[in-house]
Amino acid sequence: MASEFDISQAAASIYADSLLQLADEAKQAEAIGAELADLASLWKSEPAFASMMRSAAIDDDARRESLRKIFTGKLSPLTLNLLLVLNERGRAMILPAVCDAYRRQLAAKMNQQTVNVTTAVPLDDAQRKQLAAEVRRLSGKDAVFFEKVEPDLLGGMTVQIGDRLYDTSVRRRLRRLRGELLASVERTLLQGTARFVTEG
Repeated sequence: MASEFDISQAAASIYADSLLQLADEAKQAEAIGAELADLASLWKSEPAFASMMRSAAIDDDARRESLRKIFTGKLSPLTLNLLLVLNERGRAMILPAVCDAYRRQLAAKMNQQTVNVTTAVPLDDAQRKQLAAEVRRLSGKDAVFFEKVEPDLLGGMTVQIGDRLYDTSVRRRLRRLRGELLASVERTLLQGTARFVTEG
C-alpha cells in the first residue's frame, strides 16, 4: 500500500509536469524554475510562510486572498496560479515537493544533472569546477548545484547525484572510527573473558 509520502510525491510530480508543459509553451521554463527555487527558499527561511501553507486551521479562502495579496505582481501568472490551484485542491502543503519535482524535470529536459552538495563551509569556485567536471564524467551531463552549508559535517562534503550519495565528511569518518573502536574494545573484552573462563 502506498504511503501518504508516496502519494504526495506522485501528486507533486504531476503538478510539476503540468506546470513545466505550460511554462515551456510560454518559453518561461527556466524563469518559472527560478521562481520556484525562490519559493522553496522562502519556505525554509520564513516559518510564517510555511505555516500559512501547511496550516489546516487557515480557511482556503483566507489563504487564497493572502497569496494574491503577497505575490500578485511579484510572481509570474503561471507560478501564482500554481499556488492558487494547490490551495484550492487542499494541497498547499506539498509546495516544496512540487518545487523539487519541477527542478528535477527541468534539469532532465535540459540534459542537466541536479547535484545536492552539503559542506561544512561554502564551496569555492575551484571546488565547484572540479565537482562539475566529475559529474560530467560520471553522468555525461552538466551539473546544476544545490548547495547547503552544515557545520556539523566538520569538514569534507556529501554529494548526492541522483540516487547515489557520496559521503567524504569528517563526521562520517569519525562515526566509522568510533564504530571500529567499539568493535575493537568488544573483541578485547571477549578475548579477556574467554581467557578468564579457560583459566578458571
